[in-house]
Amino acid sequence: MRMVSYLPNTPDIALWDDLVDRLRVLDVGYLSGGSAWDGRPSRYTCPQDVQIPDLISDLAHAPHPRLRDALVALLFRHPEYAPTARKVAARMPREDRARLILLASILAAAALRRAWMFTLDIYLPGQPAIDADGIAAELGVPFPATDYGRACLRALSALLARDQPFPFDYARAWEGVAEHILDGLRRQAG
Repeated sequence: MRMVSYLPNTPDIALWDDLVDRLRVLDVGYLSGGSAWDGRPSRYTCPQDVQIPDLISDLAHAPHPRLRDALVALLFRHPEYAPTARKVAARMPREDRARLILLASILAAAALRRAWMFTLDIYLPGQPAIDADGIAAELGVPFPATDYGRACLRALSALLARDQPFPFDYARAWEGVAEHILDGLRRQAG
């Protein structure tokens, strides 16, 4: 039985399940759904089964906002994928909203990693920083290190919401996915 309140409409369930399965093997397991939800084995059994550039592109183009937010979670958990994400963005047309979402996701992950730097050093010591100052300059928002990332997150949220019919709080959603990742790390350290 599916939890309808958290899952997309029927036509999108196959895409949702595939993306959730790919994210799950990369330690981003807070989203409901996926093959395990129906008792089926996943096609993805280890991180090497996932093509990172394809996953990043698929998340940036995902029709559901929770999946697009999972891109921030992925980069927050795996900052080593940020250079790949920049390469994926470089191949997208400048006017493509998915490109803006991808650049904002890289920058949001960098800002969140700055905000949670102390905690991340406890659970994931030695991870690389995400170099996103160039993206911040391109988008005209504060650098991720400014005010522990808060100014950057607020400006990015305003930038993405500017042309949208509903004033969604992207910054709060990104903070939520970071909290999901941190909760998972705490449980693993248990």
